[in-house]
Amino acid sequence: MQDTGMDRTSVSVPERRDGWIGVAVAWVCVSLIELVNVPNEAMLALLVMPVELVLWLVAGWLTLRLTFRARRSLLRTVVALGLAVSCAHFTNWSLFHPVSYYVTHKYAFDAVAAQVREGAIGSSDDYYGSDLPLYLRDLSTTGKAAVIGRRDGRPVVFLPQFLGIPDDAAGYAFFDGPTSPSIEVDLFGARANLPGGINLRDGWWYLRPGD
Repeated sequence: MQDTGMDRTSVSVPERRDGWIGVAVAWVCVSLIELVNVPNEAMLALLVMPVELVLWLVAGWLTLRLTFRARRSLLRTVVALGLAVSCAHFTNWSLFHPVSYYVTHKYAFDAVAAQVREGAIGSSDDYYGSDLPLYLRDLSTTGKAAVIGRRDGRPVVFLPQFLGIPDDAAGYAFFDGPTSPSIEVDLFGARANLPGGINLRDGWWYLRPGD
């Protein structure tokens, strides 16, 4: 049998190099969509999350494809778990299921609530609010927290998940106090009553126009 001078190792080298290039490009795309905040405005709300999820899944699949070749089961498991947790953390599906998003990100919502009680969040009079701390900005489609109402000197702090055109919004609201009687709030042009939304407990509500 004639020796062609090629073995399986030499053939796999360019494939592996091309694979890493594909992984790098995929993660650059993921980084761009995470760093460049595209607000969920009008019809964009139906596109931003699916596109974000697809980019994460493509980057994750390409990464796992290379780790599978390494044939190290522990490495594959660690990488797969890390990618799943990262995807769940950074991909915002709150418009489609606000309760599960709140439950899986409760640690971050608790951090916002603590800063509201301390006065670090909820002290701005800007209509659309002030910037959240960098590590909490994924909780708001604008990256901001706004005050949409007050009761007994306490602010109702709003983290918008959707912005309508020309006005109205939907998102998470926090109030550190009793909610009876009803508290009327301004969802950037649409009126709502705080107890009319979804009660997520611990002072958090999910509000839509008309609630």
